[in-house]
Amino acid sequence: MWLIWALLSGLFYTGSNLITRYILKGNKDAWAFSFYFSFIGAVVSLPFVLNQFQGGKSWLIWGLMFLVGGLIVGNNWLNFKSSNYLEASVNGAILKLRLAWVLIFSIVFFQESFSWYKLVGTGLAVFAGLIIIQGIKRPNSLKGVLLAFSSTLVYATVIMLYKILFTDFNAATLTFFIFLIPAILNFLIIPKATQRLKKLLSQNGKAVIVACSLGGLANLTMNLGLAGAEATKVLVMIESFLVLALVGEHFWLKEKSYLTIKIAAVICATAGAILIRLS
Repeated sequence: MWLIWALLSGLFYTGSNLITRYILKGNKDAWAFSFYFSFIGAVVSLPFVLNQFQGGKSWLIWGLMFLVGGLIVGNNWLNFKSSNYLEASVNGAILKLRLAWVLIFSIVFFQESFSWYKLVGTGLAVFAGLIIIQGIKRPNSLKGVLLAFSSTLVYATVIMLYKILFTDFNAATLTFFIFLIPAILNFLIIPKATQRLKKLLSQNGKAVIVACSLGGLANLTMNLGLAGAEATKVLVMIESFLVLALVGEHFWLKEKSYLTIKIAAVICATAGAILIRLS
């Protein structure tokens, strides 16, 4: 069942990432978008948590939940800010570096099973990101690369903490709170929040709602997959949808530069996903 959830998550993430790139292209307000991503994600997941709520039983686990919420605020800002500078496929390829951190953390801290298929598959997915980093040189790309790379470390840390939270929370409840807490934090810390939120909504209201709704569904299905399988397997299957991001940005966003480099990255990422599935 985890495979179905991972595939659905990959589809939702691809749609969300392409629309996010469309919205944020040209240095739009990534912080305001981060608020909407969390707020709308909480709204999307609310019916599921009302249907099957399962919360933590100690203050310690709730404290960890709030810590994760804070980390997600940082991760979302880094990720969305990098979308100001990088195409969806480029950003997606760099974010594959987080698979290396997830693999290392999973084996070291959670004693996940090791296999050569998993190691080589993860290595190919990471190599897809390196192809992008080495092959694309243009103004602002280095800043975008550094932002995306930083988010990989934060993301991998969050995924590992999810595994602890799953001992007390089910997937629906976890998803709701990892959206609700960042939404509240974002609103409190964004300078001139109301003014900036109104401005972004007036510029791209429909696109923001669609992108964030897909993002909410992507996180929900990802968490359902993570609740029943190893983190490395789930995440690599999701990341294999980079090929759809490439097609979408090529024909819809008209971002056709560095096509050969992008195709090479997609091939590596897809091969890595196949090997992970074999493991």
